[in-house]
Amino acid sequence: MPAMAGVPERYRASIRHELDDLVAGARPELVTWVHQYGDDGATLIEQPEDIWAHERADVIERTDGSAYVVLPLWTTQEAPSDLSAEVEIAVDGTAEISDVHVL
Repeated sequence: MPAMAGVPERYRASIRHELDDLVAGARPELVTWVHQYGDDGATLIEQPEDIWAHERADVIERTDGSAYVVLPLWTTQEAPSDLSAEVEIAVDGTAEISDVHVL
């Protein structure tokens, strides 16, 4: 299971949907670390296209066709911040953010 630099195109639309939901507040169970980040908490912004090729973007593709992705998250104050999202990609390409935390 080698790690690869950058997020392959085939995963991006599914991950983008999850990131947009996270930023919009649709996944409140995942933003505990966001609210506790720094002195006053953080506010996530729409994640830029830079996220896909950022040096801290990691992708591990599994032999069964699923994948595990870690992405840095941008906030109103930091681009990117020390917050990151862990994303599970199912065999069918469906993405789900499983955790958000500080590195």
